Amino acid sequence: MDRFIQQAVMQVLQSQWDPTFSESSYGFRVGRSAHNAVKRAKRYVEEGHHWVVDIDLEKFFDRVNHDVLMSRVAKRITDKRVL
Repeated sequence: MDRFIQQAVMQVLQSQWDPTFSESSYGFRVGRSAHNAVKRAKRYVEEGHHWVVDIDLEKFFDRVNHDVLMSRVAKRITDKRVL
């Protein structure tokens, strides 16, 4: 049930939040994939850049301070039921 509710909330909020994310972010975004990220990295190398950085946030939500996270989310979502 939790996953169902999370998915429903995500679908509503994604259109509002996605445009605020970095253009270089590919993880878990509509229309983006690991394949897109690799193509973009190859393009950077072809343009003469020497570094490509891959950051995996796999354990981020296990370690993030949830009070800080929720206070930042609360700045954008005022409905306490959603929070």
